[in-house]
Amino acid sequence: MTTRQKVSWLIICPILLLIILVPWALHGLAEKDQEHAQFYNTGKTINGFLSSYCKGFEAAVVDGDPTKLTAFYSDRYRTPDRGRWVWGPETMESGAAVSHRRLEGEQEYTVAELSAETQDYLDSFAGLDRNWCKIDLIETIELEQSAVLTVKLIADGRDLAGRFFQDRNFVRWHLVNEATPGEAYVWKIVRDEPVEGVRVAGERTGLVEMNPTDLGIDFRHQRDARLDMKQFRDDLKFGVIQHASGGISAADYDQDGRPDLLFLDGQQIRLYRNVETTVEGAVRFTDVTSEAGLNGIGQTHVGLFADFDNDGDRDLFLGRYLAPNKLLENDGRGVFADVSAEMGVDVTVPSTSATLLDFDRDGFLDIYLAVNGHAFEALPRLPFFAQNGRPNRLFRNNSGEGFVDVTEASGVGDVGWSLAVASADVDGDGWTDLAVANDFGRKNLYRNNRDGSFSEIAKEAGVLDFSGGMGLTFGDFDDDGWVDMYTSNINSNQRWFGEDMTVGQYIRNVVRTRWIFTDFLEYFQLYRLVGNDWVELGQQIGEGNSLFKNSGGGEGQIAFEELKDSHTGRAGWGWSVNFFDVDNDTDLDLYAANGWISNTPGTDL
Repeated sequence: MTTRQKVSWLIICPILLLIILVPWALHGLAEKDQEHAQFYNTGKTINGFLSSYCKGFEAAVVDGDPTKLTAFYSDRYRTPDRGRWVWGPETMESGAAVSHRRLEGEQEYTVAELSAETQDYLDSFAGLDRNWCKIDLIETIELEQSAVLTVKLIADGRDLAGRFFQDRNFVRWHLVNEATPGEAYVWKIVRDEPVEGVRVAGERTGLVEMNPTDLGIDFRHQRDARLDMKQFRDDLKFGVIQHASGGISAADYDQDGRPDLLFLDGQQIRLYRNVETTVEGAVRFTDVTSEAGLNGIGQTHVGLFADFDNDGDRDLFLGRYLAPNKLLENDGRGVFADVSAEMGVDVTVPSTSATLLDFDRDGFLDIYLAVNGHAFEALPRLPFFAQNGRPNRLFRNNSGEGFVDVTEASGVGDVGWSLAVASADVDGDGWTDLAVANDFGRKNLYRNNRDGSFSEIAKEAGVLDFSGGMGLTFGDFDDDGWVDMYTSNINSNQRWFGEDMTVGQYIRNVVRTRWIFTDFLEYFQLYRLVGNDWVELGQQIGEGNSLFKNSGGGEGQIAFEELKDSHTGRAGWGWSVNFFDVDNDTDLDLYAANGWISNTPGTDL
């Protein structure tokens, strides 16, 4: 064989190999695509089945008719050794009556036994206000044939004593598709296994809702007009941000002994002074926005009162979205002057949150600012590890004479799509540490190195907590002397979609596009954090809020344990969270705000 022939074969052989392998690879990808489509349709129709079940539950309560529910069970329904699911005794917890469902006996259950149990449950309702039926997790799935999943069935109602209650029942269903030829899906429950049930009932006397207008508060939130999707649809890449501005801050800004209220807003903040609190508890506020010098300020996401210059008065820091941040100095009489430029905080970034701390222990409060992505320039690139946001900022207070941006030197310029930040001494060394909650990503925990710099240790501390992070707060809920952490995330009934088939489909789609090259460094960083267990990552993202107990590793050591059985995870689509003692029993309780667009787009949040 001549040299020319050898060279020809060296060229031809790879080409032939490609001709053989490429169609084979494309065929394999097409088969996987079809398999994922079947998986998606299976999950989608199960969601539809659950929605119908929810409507059936409502009809069953209204009519007192268990057949409205047993219709969703197969004639072949059997659960050996199941036992009867009944309510246990009530115990009083913080003024509420709490009872747990428990299984009695080991009787095999058929539709007849199930119908009797369901009737007893329906008889405990005097009325139903609303109910939800959601997938908690699909455990196993056989495409278009069967599935095993845990569902959560939530009901708000009134009991026979007239008390208001909420039931949270978790049940494992074994579903089978009993479709006949010509039908696509006819799901039926062939077996069920009660997992957990709890009812919390009360008279609704612990907290009394008051009409704000009766107190003199006529504030009505308005969105930032510059983030209006209807007007700027072609320019605004990340339109969800239009819903983000707002919040409330409470502080005694005029030092008269009564807490006042600042309402943040997309167009105009409002300050209401607490002018009267009588012995009988009557409260009255008056709008002092103009008198306080706060007219013309909108686009606000952050409002923190604090004495930044140590003159004894509470000043005001305002973090604003794509508008210059503001520092307003209190003159001691409750009138604020804008000193933002001379104090060095008038940066224009997509600010979303802030926390105050004295990270260098010089006796002056510093500012750590959470910064999101630029909504007019980018979308979160990786839905679970977005690293294309603007960097967070740390401003060191220079003895009350101004602030210096020390972000780069301190190492806390996280570039996730940050929505919340908090500060606390988590390792007990006397130096304040920092934490960050990122939307479309992870949490960050920065340990104070005591030299002006921080080290990121979320993985080592066990608090990566991947999800759509919205909020976080610190508090010692168990009174052991160590500060614990609670984070708010997305709790979604679409978490079933984070199974291995969807993860595989996502990877195939990435490989098909240029994003495998564009985002390679982000994927490599993610691999260093979680390895190749993407399925666990996919399931964690929609798992909900997380409570982390600080194990108290000692000075300089940080180790947290997630308490998955603390009943603090399923708090909806989590937004802001906070520890506080609601019942004055000296134990910290939790408040978790949540919500999402639930009505006609543009009219309801």
